[in-house]
Amino acid sequence: MKPRKKGQQYEISYRCPGYSKPFYERFSSYEEANLRIAQIEYEKSLGVFQPPKPVPIPIRSTRQKYITVGELMDEYVQVYGLNHWGDSFLSCSKHRIEHYIKPYLGNVAVKDLTTHDLDLFYDSLQDKPAVILKGHKKTDATVSLSVIEKTHALLRSALNQAVKWEYISSNPAERVTLPKYRSAERDVWSASEAQYALDCCSDPILHTAMLLALGCSMRIGEILGLTWDYVDFSDESIHDGTAHVFVNKELKRCQKDSLNALAHRGRSQVIFTFPEWKQTDSTTSLVLKLPKTESSVRKIFLPKTVALALREVKSSQDALKLLIGDEYADYGLVIAHEDGRPYEERQIAALLRKLIADYDLRPVVFHSLRHCSASLKLQIGGGNIKAVQGDTGHAQARMVTDLYAHTHNEDRRRLAQKVDEDFFQKRPSEAKKAAADEADLAYQLLQDNPDIAKLIIATLQKKSSWNEFVGRIVGKFGFPTDSQKIENPWIRWDSRVSVELLTRFELVTSSLPRMRSTDWATAANLATRNGLEPSTSSVTG
Repeated sequence: MKPRKKGQQYEISYRCPGYSKPFYERFSSYEEANLRIAQIEYEKSLGVFQPPKPVPIPIRSTRQKYITVGELMDEYVQVYGLNHWGDSFLSCSKHRIEHYIKPYLGNVAVKDLTTHDLDLFYDSLQDKPAVILKGHKKTDATVSLSVIEKTHALLRSALNQAVKWEYISSNPAERVTLPKYRSAERDVWSASEAQYALDCCSDPILHTAMLLALGCSMRIGEILGLTWDYVDFSDESIHDGTAHVFVNKELKRCQKDSLNALAHRGRSQVIFTFPEWKQTDSTTSLVLKLPKTESSVRKIFLPKTVALALREVKSSQDALKLLIGDEYADYGLVIAHEDGRPYEERQIAALLRKLIADYDLRPVVFHSLRHCSASLKLQIGGGNIKAVQGDTGHAQARMVTDLYAHTHNEDRRRLAQKVDEDFFQKRPSEAKKAAADEADLAYQLLQDNPDIAKLIIATLQKKSSWNEFVGRIVGKFGFPTDSQKIENPWIRWDSRVSVELLTRFELVTSSLPRMRSTDWATAANLATRNGLEPSTSSVTG
């Protein structure tokens, strides 16, 4: 069983006992299709495989008239969400539907929903208590503007589908007035703050995670899911500067129902599910899964300091394996507990909060280190966005500049200082004085070497040589074009004045990116003032 290319998708087919016709499934990528094949074969070997159940098709004429917002949202998740969303977005969307949409709009008929209804709904939602997730501290907080904005985006998308399904003729959510919301900019450490935090950090796990975030611009899930078989820190690679990590998975805690729903559709991205270490009725599972986008699969070159630090971590882990023996749960993880078990994002976050509290550091979240890394690389790399994008794994380069190009007060102070030095302090009078000094120096050098001066003058007195000389000047400074003929405008030569004229000519040409006809007239006037008489022949160009 192998995937077959069908247009822009990949199709697989398989047979099941008790069914006369084969089953067909399609996927957006070759990797997804292969993963589904492996899943089917594994479940068949265990004898637990069940073919996907067909989605019941509603009777449109009836549903068009009576379908409610709650029923629409369920249908939207089933038909659209399970075919397009990842597990994290699926879980968040189902949460918003159950806690913020259905309780207030669930029984409203879709055909009766108006823009005014939605305006009132979003306005009243600001006063509703926020739903606290299981395991989080209870607060008296109300629904935030951020949650309202995301709830609106979800509802608007569902109503767009309702238009396509001909439940309604237009989308009332397109014209709503949302409460004004401005996303807060994430606090990010400067380079000096990040260096100080690294120096203060004594926890080996947090220190390693910070090195990977700052040196490789990795997400916390990618750091926690990194395994040793995708790390290269050999002597040769470190010497050549090719030491690297290969990011191809991430560690996440996901809702079981979302994982099962996607698996049922053949869209599971789970590579491995970690066992539960405590007997609980948890609704979540800790898994290794494919990254959220194809661009997230990438090779990141390691700074030498990070490569050598990873070596030490590997040596420490190997020593623990020998000490613990069979009690060590070897999952090959770079970031692991003393017994090999994986760390979770919340545990790393707790270690960072402790570090910040112990050393009175500016409060940031761990993801801010990724922002700090991207900004630092943009500065060091002279604004090489594509190189930074390769490390961060963003699908679009603008994401790097829009989200991660943070500026700090110290950087802005240095910029203001440089503007003052390079612009305001360089007055025109000083520039003219410097140019005059250069002309006097050139005149003195030629005066001390009369043989060179005579050679230049004799050369320029020849018309052919003059044109050749002008041609070289044209090629260097860009005026006039090669096709334009320039005749020697001076018919009388004096040794002293000619040398001075040459100096002045070089001064004029070097100060102008492109010489206009008026500039040639200026040069002729300059010659006249120095005792030379310009010819009556015209100067073209």
